Amino acid sequence: MFGSDWLLDAAIMMIERTHRVENLGTDELAAMLAGSEPPLLFDIRTAEEYEKSRIATSVRLDPDTGSDAFTARCESLVAGRDLVFYCSVGQRSSELLERVKSACGKARAKSCRNLRGGIFRWYNEGKPVVDASGLTDDIHGYDPIWGMMVERRR
Repeated sequence: MFGSDWLLDAAIMMIERTHRVENLGTDELAAMLAGSEPPLLFDIRTAEEYEKSRIATSVRLDPDTGSDAFTARCESLVAGRDLVFYCSVGQRSSELLERVKSACGKARAKSCRNLRGGIFRWYNEGKPVVDASGLTDDIHGYDPIWGMMVERRR
């Protein structure tokens, strides 16, 4: 039987072959978040997924957000900032990043990248996730198939 790491790696490989966006790893994001100019994080999952847990400081964007809606909501936030988009494994965030990349450039974002492996990779590596009450060990698996990519902490 294949483990969660193998499944997640396979999904990442397929996503990166399909979507030509710049990616960054979880360790790089962790270092950026600990730095003096942390990136602006965009969580590209449903409200239900976001409420269950997220990477601290992230702002939720609906997966269907278009370029005009992104500009209207986020233009004033992105100038001079590094932007990192994530979802469960990277599919929805890569798709959204492709749609809004031009708008990010026009708004003078410093960089726009996708988190390789999404919150699943972040979580599987033991990095912290939060909910409305603070730190949590829970995560939304998206659905039963995708949820097999998550290594439960309990």
